Amino acid sequence: MSATAKDIARLLGVSPATVSLVFRNKPGVSDAVREKVIATAQEVGFEYSAIPGQRHSNTIQFIIYKRHGKVVSSTSFFDRLTQGVSDKVHQLGYQLSIAYFYGTENSSEQLRTIASSKCAGIILLATEMKSSDMEPFQNLHVPVVLLDNWFPNKRYDAVVIDNTYAAWRAVHHLIRSGHTRIGYLHSKVEIRNFRERRDGYLNAVNALKDADNDSSKRIISLGTTTESAFEDMMAYLATNPVLPTAFFADNDIIALGCMRALLKSGYCVPEEVSMIGFDDMPICQMIDPQLTTMAVPNDRMGALAVERLDKRIRGKTAEIVRIAVFPEIVKRASVYNRAANAAEPNAQPPKED
Repeated sequence: MSATAKDIARLLGVSPATVSLVFRNKPGVSDAVREKVIATAQEVGFEYSAIPGQRHSNTIQFIIYKRHGKVVSSTSFFDRLTQGVSDKVHQLGYQLSIAYFYGTENSSEQLRTIASSKCAGIILLATEMKSSDMEPFQNLHVPVVLLDNWFPNKRYDAVVIDNTYAAWRAVHHLIRSGHTRIGYLHSKVEIRNFRERRDGYLNAVNALKDADNDSSKRIISLGTTTESAFEDMMAYLATNPVLPTAFFADNDIIALGCMRALLKSGYCVPEEVSMIGFDDMPICQMIDPQLTTMAVPNDRMGALAVERLDKRIRGKTAEIVRIAVFPEIVKRASVYNRAANAAEPNAQPPKED
């Protein structure tokens, strides 16, 4: 007769509930006890699948959640993110399965398909998700790590971008370049990444002491594709002849659409209007002028999510953590240094923090 969870509990002098917590990868058990439970289970030949919801599997499932698909699409950003997941999954000896979960379709049917895959754990690309979208995933009884989003009211590990700091740093670069009238090209689609970037923009520009600074009037809402951003910017330019001297954009796609609108409308970029984006997509180096942007280590983000999930699968951790990666600025030709060129003699760039 095969060993049971109660047998392991009796051998170690712990409660059956403690053994259950270990094999369901739940918090509340010390690392020392967790390791003893797993070691004893291996010694007595305990089948993890004896606990409901636990299965033998060497597969990690990467689920790409699409609420509307207006942000998560086939771009180099998400391609590199997926590649980072794939490389680390195979490096750690797992198999990778990629699936899509559509917020507009029947969630129960999609969830049954995921549950039937018998995966060891899930990386959930949560870019477009809201907190309520997590409900279908809460009863899968496998470890889940969120990627590119997090929810304060949900206890899940997450790997995210430090958006607020990155946006602040991007705007701070414009300030150091002598710009004091700085606008913000903000996506019409609300996701946490863009809300946090808005906070970073406001933190930076509201610290400026110039008399004509009014950041709320310099936030322009735009579509998420290059074409819709271009059209929205053209409409804005038709009714707003006085522009900021520089813009920070939520991402490179929006920045590129707006640069095209500015050039078509006769503005010189960067001499009259500078531009800085976010993501560092390859196309940033293929345009004229090349786009200054915030480079996100998205392949590393994917790898970090897999590493965290691996620890969960092996019962090596009990803490819930949120890992934030710091984007780095990539300086190119789309930002004009007004301070260095004395275009505004009274502009004094602040010291780097």
